[in-house]
Amino acid sequence: MLQEARVSSASQPGSAGYAEPRQEGRAARVARPRSGVGPVEDALLRRYLDHGDLAAREELVMRLRPIVRRLARRYRHSGHLEDLEQAAGLGLTKALDRFDPAFGADLVCYAVPTMAGEVRRWLRDHSWAVRPPREAAETWLEVAAASERLGASLGHTPTAVELACDLNLPLERVLAAFEARRGRFAISLDAPARADGDERTVGEGLGADDDELRHAFERAWLSELGALLDPLERQVVEMSFTDDLSQREIARRLELSQMKVCRVLRRAMERLREADAGFVTAA
Repeated sequence: MLQEARVSSASQPGSAGYAEPRQEGRAARVARPRSGVGPVEDALLRRYLDHGDLAAREELVMRLRPIVRRLARRYRHSGHLEDLEQAAGLGLTKALDRFDPAFGADLVCYAVPTMAGEVRRWLRDHSWAVRPPREAAETWLEVAAASERLGASLGHTPTAVELACDLNLPLERVLAAFEARRGRFAISLDAPARADGDERTVGEGLGADDDELRHAFERAWLSELGALLDPLERQVVEMSFTDDLSQREIARRLELSQMKVCRVLRRAMERLREADAGFVTAA
């Protein structure tokens, strides 16, 4: 009886021999690895986490490939689907290596943000023909995803204001993202300029170097000071600078000797320089 009384008193809270019951069962339930998919995946996850079984890890990654593909297809509007699947798969392996059951979440819930981050990082760094500032590139990815989602729910293409409200972003930032998307894809110069059957290409509509532009200053200078020259001097100067003819060709056309053309041109240039110097000094 005395022994029973001692045992009974020791089992009461607050007594000297009392020990709190161990919570092993509850802790084990919290820390039990869960894949978030099914029992087979749970068993593979436990084998990898408890025993470092790389074969189980590889099989688990293969079984989670549908989730990887499904996440990558969220960004299919950007193209590069195969590259996006590889980026999402990289995110899955990173999450799997860092996963701790003590977090209280299953593997899939833990891995999805990491997978989405890898996909967005790949799009930001590798999918632009002309890379915009980092903030604009990241904003465009958010805007593009929101545009597809809102378009399905609203039944029309969302406006910039609707996108800004949905993403809780300033309207100016959304508009800047729309401007940035123009650098996402490059257009071949050989591509048709129009879709109506016109055979002209994009390259044909681009400007070209104007060979005459280099004489623009001389023409302007000559028009201001040319009145100081006599008719022959003016004609020789115009043929030399405007028509870009050699002294030999000028002499042939004017039926003069090349030496004569050289003297006329030298005299005209000296007169123009003196007049130009006097104009600059007066100014």
